[in-house]
Amino acid sequence: MNEIHNCDIIRDMLPGYTDHILSDAGRAAVEKHLESCEDCRHIYEEMKEKLETELSPEENLALDGFRKLRRHSRRLKLAAGSAFMLLLFLSGSLFVSAFIIGRPAATIGVDTISCVYDSAAGSVTVNGHGDNLNISRIEWAPDSQDDNIINLLIYETEELPFLNPRHDFTATIPDMKGRELYLACPDYDRLKIYSWTNDHYEKVDQLTNEIYRRIPALDKKRDILYYSKGINAVNGTEGLIFQLDYLLGEDASYWFWDDRLTTDGELEPADFEIWISLEEPYQIMIFDYRTGEWTEDYSIVEKRRPSR
Repeated sequence: MNEIHNCDIIRDMLPGYTDHILSDAGRAAVEKHLESCEDCRHIYEEMKEKLETELSPEENLALDGFRKLRRHSRRLKLAAGSAFMLLLFLSGSLFVSAFIIGRPAATIGVDTISCVYDSAAGSVTVNGHGDNLNISRIEWAPDSQDDNIINLLIYETEELPFLNPRHDFTATIPDMKGRELYLACPDYDRLKIYSWTNDHYEKVDQLTNEIYRRIPALDKKRDILYYSKGINAVNGTEGLIFQLDYLLGEDASYWFWDDRLTTDGELEPADFEIWISLEEPYQIMIFDYRTGEWTEDYSIVEKRRPSR
């Protein structure tokens, strides 16, 4: 704010200052000048004293009412300005949310055209389409419960009349080796669109048969190996971890239907897991839950077999 140093100007403003009818800027300028000018301050004191003695009680009452009305008017202006700014902020927030940021689209409205795995990069490229969606952005992140699951969120916004809607999308998700990819809206509405296990079922079968071949104590008819998802490194080498269930019952059998294990007997989970490297020459290690250590002592398979 520019300061006013001219005494004549300040003295012309004193009546308005005395009657409390100046603007905030004018009042501040007068007060700033009176702090440093003794002559103007003396004139103001005389003017104020004379005004108070000349006015009748009725006039003083009227003047007080005017001052209160002015203060009330200022409060109303301030409140109106604050309400306008709040309304402007809320309107802007709603516009940004509806037309720029958007909301996660329901999985039923998204069609996945293709999911292609790049073995060199370990990434998955997804191409999709939404007939009635205006797609604004795409995000993905590991699931809060399982790091081997990646959730892909497609955000939609309202259409603006002067912009062409975007119905198609392409996304390349890195680090998908051993993982599964879901369309999500959010976690409670999920649809699996890619599984590394299903895409590499021949490799998984090959490693499963290699474990059966290398550990003679395992019986394909009685000992059930199954791999779910994820890549695990042991001593810096990538591999898959298989769980083992012992099948109980002399005439019991088992089979897999749509990746689900079904049996007419009872199952006893082993208290260890079996790891095998992804690449040749295949390494096989057993992690013993009892000791918390890796071992190459395959005899543990027969030693831990349930007797019943």
